[in-house]
Amino acid sequence: MKLPAIAASIALITLLFGSALAAGDNRINVVVACQCADEVGQDLCKAIRTEVAASPAYRLQDSTKQYGLGLHLSCTDAWKGINAELTGHMSAVAITFTIYSQDLPGEVYEDSSVFRVGKDAVGDVSGKITEAIGQLVKVNAKFFEHERSVTAAAPAKPPTAKPSAVPTMHELTTIPP
Repeated sequence: MKLPAIAASIALITLLFGSALAAGDNRINVVVACQCADEVGQDLCKAIRTEVAASPAYRLQDSTKQYGLGLHLSCTDAWKGINAELTGHMSAVAITFTIYSQDLPGEVYEDSSVFRVGKDAVGDVSGKITEAIGQLVKVNAKFFEHERSVTAAAPAKPPTAKPSAVPTMHELTTIPP
């Protein structure tokens, strides 16, 4: 086989395979928003983003433009101002899960949790959070199926304006100093 024929074959396979993937792309959009000033909280946020990005079931997004699941983390060092020797070893974390869509007036609350995570447990905790994402996707499967069909059938429309009087998830989950 000559080089141009091989290149043409590769291009055809790539085109066919890429079209099949795009037509059957059922991944769920996931936005991971973090307000974590401490090192352990930042490591947890990075670990969650890495797991979501690596998952074949999810698509890591930076915004809530389409539809999907939102994770909002707020973290602070659990020992800062209490015990200087332990500072940097544990984070207090508040996490809120939401669903979002252009058809909704804003993000809709799904679940939340408050917990502590030590720096040696970041991997385990991020795995548990990824499992929780899977459970929430399963519970909201009909919503995601509906949004997927609406999105596939209609041209993209601009997002609906959110009323300014409604607080954002960041405003609701941020703990004042």
